[in-house]
Amino acid sequence: MIIKKLDLYMIRLFIAPFLIIYSTIFIIFMIQFFWSQIDELTDKNISLFIILKFIFYFGMSILPLVTPIALLFTSIIMFGDFSENQELIAIKSSGISLFRVMIPILGITFVLSIGLYLFSDFAIPKVKMKAKKLGYQISLTHPFLRLKEGIFVNLLPNFFIKVDRKSINSNYLHNIFIFFYDKNSLVNTILSRKGVLISNKEDGSIQLKLINGVLYSENETKKEQYSYQIVEFDTLIQNFKTISELKIKNLDDYDFYQTLNTKNLLKKINFLKKYKNTNTYENKIYLAKLKLELQKKFTFPVTCIIMFLTGAPLGAIIRKGGIGYPTMIAMIIFIIYYTLLTITQNKVEKAEISPCIGAWIPNFIFFPVSIWMTYKTVMDDFYI
Repeated sequence: MIIKKLDLYMIRLFIAPFLIIYSTIFIIFMIQFFWSQIDELTDKNISLFIILKFIFYFGMSILPLVTPIALLFTSIIMFGDFSENQELIAIKSSGISLFRVMIPILGITFVLSIGLYLFSDFAIPKVKMKAKKLGYQISLTHPFLRLKEGIFVNLLPNFFIKVDRKSINSNYLHNIFIFFYDKNSLVNTILSRKGVLISNKEDGSIQLKLINGVLYSENETKKEQYSYQIVEFDTLIQNFKTISELKIKNLDDYDFYQTLNTKNLLKKINFLKKYKNTNTYENKIYLAKLKLELQKKFTFPVTCIIMFLTGAPLGAIIRKGGIGYPTMIAMIIFIIYYTLLTITQNKVEKAEISPCIGAWIPNFIFFPVSIWMTYKTVMDDFYI
């Protein structure tokens, strides 16, 4: 009877802080996302409804990252407060171990982990697909948004553009470098000091108006013989046809591996291994990204358990509640974990290390540490 009351007490003690911390972390991520995209999404005649849809899709996609962070913060703060108020010592003096106190919250963590996997496998792929389609539709209507300063962007099929600077208020582009292929697969290059992109919503085309530049065009005079033409211009207007709405609905390129669930990821990986040449660099990179995405379906749910097993004993050790000292410790742990995760994922995406190893390195490091800390705390080794 005492044990049941203790379990219910621990669950009640956990739920309210967890929901508050979860909501706070989620809002912080959402503000950071909106702040980083505010220049791109505002003052471009994009409707408020589309902006809200983008924010909603992003919010759904970050839930697998927010959940383990919230568990870490909550467990450190909760058990720190529990230990600071001498409640943990009172319970242990009655013969109940720290691990027994952790069991009800550990059970909730297991349920959250399973739910997180199911959410990541069924809901998030659909959300990411909708976000990508929405983003591509916006790029057709507002191609200016896709351009990144100093980087070549594949704006349209067989059309690449790089700009040194974008004027946000006037939509003007500065120091433009373009190369594209014509119907005969011949290369055309354009250098221009200034220009502007104009989208035609009726036929889905993009008009590019360039000022003060040079056009280098390649022409085939005879079979396998080519000539080059150089034309200086004050103003040049080029029209380019975009991908049709029908093709948007059937997009299936390398960027869409994140929209696949576990079943489809396995199918894609097996297909590439059997029927494609995976020795080429491009197939190696794509295969590595597919395998990494598959592993991520399982790593974040396991991370939830690890973060709780790390946070709970830490809270008991530091004997401090509130949001000051425990929050600082939780932030340090999260930064270490996220840094490891980012480094290993980048190496996996470059095919430098195995996806199966790279995706799990942060968990491989934190799991034995969490088990050791839990064991030491239960055995009171940290108090001697």
